[in-house]
Amino acid sequence: MTKISEKIMKTDALGRVLTTAERREEILDHFERSGLSGAAFAKMHGINYTTFATWVQRRRRERGEYPEAEIPGSKPDPAPENPKLTLAEVVIGEAPATGAGVSPLRVELPGGISLEVGDGAGVRLAAQLVRELGV
Repeated sequence: MTKISEKIMKTDALGRVLTTAERREEILDHFERSGLSGAAFAKMHGINYTTFATWVQRRRRERGEYPEAEIPGSKPDPAPENPKLTLAEVVIGEAPATGAGVSPLRVELPGGISLEVGDGAGVRLAAQLVRELGV
C-alpha cells in the first residue's frame, strides 16, 4: 500500500494544493478502503475537509448513490398529506381601540416576532403568513 502523502504536491498562487482527477480518484479509493470517517481521513492526510467532502459527494452523485440536491424554491414543495396540527395560546383582554373603533389582534410567533392586525384584510394576511411560516 502506498502512502498518499509520499507524492510531491503542487500549489496554486493562493497556496491551494492542485490535485489531478486521477489523484483524487486514488485518494477516494484509499478512503473507501480505510474504514475511517471522512473528517478523520481528511485530517490524517492533510486535506481540507470541505474540499474532501465535495470530492466524496461528487463521486457519489456520479455513481448514482444519491440524487442531485434540489435548489430550494426551484419548485413548490407538495402539500403534506397530514398537515401538522399546532396549538396556540389565545389571551382575550382589554386592548386599546384603534382609530377604526376595532381592537387590534396581536399574533405572537416563535422567536419573539409579533404582529398586530386591526381589520379583516389584515387578519387574512396574518393567517396566510402564519401558514407560510409553518408555525
